[in-house]
Parts: sequence; structure tokens; C-alpha cells
Amino acid sequence: MKHTFTFLFFLALIINIDAQVIGTTEAGFVDGSSPLLDKPIRMTPYKNGKILFIDFNNNAVRVASANGEVETLIGATEKKGYKDGFADVALFAGMHGVAYDKKNDIIYIVSATNNVIRKISHKDNKLFVETIAGNQKEKGFQDGDALSAKFNSLHQILLGENGEIYVLDIGNAKVRMLKDGIVSTVAGNDDISPLKTDFKYPIDMAFDKKDIVICDAGNANIYRIILGNKIVTLDLNEELKMPHGICSDNNGTLYIADMGTHKILKIESDHKLSTVVDKDLNKPAAVIVDNGLLWIADLYNHQIKYIKL
Repeated sequence: MKHTFTFLFFLALIINIDAQVIGTTEAGFVDGSSPLLDKPIRMTPYKNGKILFIDFNNNAVRVASANGEVETLIGATEKKGYKDGFADVALFAGMHGVAYDKKNDIIYIVSATNNVIRKISHKDNKLFVETIAGNQKEKGFQDGDALSAKFNSLHQILLGENGEIYVLDIGNAKVRMLKDGIVSTVAGNDDISPLKTDFKYPIDMAFDKKDIVICDAGNANIYRIILGNKIVTLDLNEELKMPHGICSDNNGTLYIADMGTHKILKIESDHKLSTVVDKDLNKPAAVIVDNGLLWIADLYNHQIKYIKL
């Protein structure tokens, strides 16, 4: 009886860590309980335990529920381009990052193609899109007034506690900040950056309490930005291959979507690296923790997955 109990307990552990799957390995654009996705690439917590995700090839911001339902909020496969305005006319291209302001019910997105930060809010009871920083006609590097500022391939966005909007500017290898209508540089790999480190291809970031943690796909490093102070490179016990997504549970654990190994990894105490999920993934792009669930954007499988922590 003792051996039977041990076996059943072990079996239960295996079942508990199996990922729940939303979508199929077939690419497409279908809402509902049998949804189709096309390269989900970034996610953020949303309302009522749901998540928002960027469906890259469908040029859409969509919502996923733990019960497997998917709903498109804005965008569509054929709505590729750049145009502000109400949801029925707005156009998107190259969306790579998304954040949600729960207090004000506002969605923010960044585009690697259009090099802009955009806001999706409600106007006349409809979703309305407006550009709040950047110049889609010209990429580059320029701080200053928001709509005159220049970016080069924006890949992620974070909302600070005091109105700050942080963005990852991959083409310039910098962390930039928008606040009170002004864009400034926070960190980078050159002499003009207030905080300096060896960024090569900083591709995703997340808050870990008051710090910002960043994964760099180019040099396979994880960085911790202690804002206003310094940047620390984590000294991991194993090497990463191509870290593309990062998140924190705000209790001392970081999670990494490592495209190079097709695994979801866990970092404890900024040092110990171990594997959480290592099967049925095809270039996982992003991870977030919300309400006791670890959500995974499984890019090349065209799926959203989650496991209970």
C-alpha cells in the first residue's frame, strides 16, 4: 500500500505540471473556445484572471482565459499598417510589447516596425488608438519631446508606479522612459547612458518588486537594473542559450523563456538555474506569472499555455 501511495503521488505531480493549452499548432485567426493564433509573442495580466497577448502575425491584441476562450479586442490579420483612430479603422504592424493599466483601463503597446508607443483607451464607448511617443516615419535615436523622439525597434513596455512608461529599444540597445511627455534614456551600452552595461539585444523586461530585470537574447545574459543606482549581471550556475522572455513572481523567483533550448527555466536567488517545462515547446517567446499561474507564449506552436505554480 505504501508503494502504491508513493506511485500515485508521483503521478499526481506529473499531472499538475502538465501545461494547459490554448490554440492548436495550426496558425490562424479564430476566436472562441477552439481558437487559432499566429505567433503569440508578448503577454500581460488583464481583468478577471485573463491575460492580454499580442498575436504577432494577426496584428491583434487578444484576450485569453484559463478556460481556453480567446477574444480579439482590436486588430486583425488584414489590418496591417499604421493608423490611429477608432478600432474599426486602426492599423497595426510589428507589435511586440503590451502593458495594461488596470486603474484607468488603458492598454499600451509598442511596435518594432512603426517605432512608436501607442495607447488604446475608451472614447465614446469604443476603443480608440493614439500614438503617444515616437515617429513612425523615421527610426533612430532622439530623446526629448515625446512625439519628436525617435526609437529603433521597440520590443517591450512596462508601466511604473508614478506614471513612468519604460520601453526596450533594441535597435539602440537601451532602456528608455516616457514621463510627462518627455522621453529620456535610462540605461544602455554607451557613454551617454546614465546606467551602462553590455547590452547587445535586450529583448524583454519585467518588474521584480522595484527593480527591472532584463533578458538579452544577443549575449544570453540576465540583468537587474536597480533604478537610479546600478546594473548587475546575474551570475548563473548554468548558461542560457537565447533568453527571449522574463518575468518575476515577486517572491525571489524569476522565470525565463529560453528559445535556444525550447524550455522554461527558473532562476532562484539570482543564481540557481533549473528547468520548469522542457517538452512540447517550440521557441517559447514570453512568460508571465498571474494568480498562481505561469503563462507561456509558445511562439512557433501558435499557442498560449499555462501551468499551476
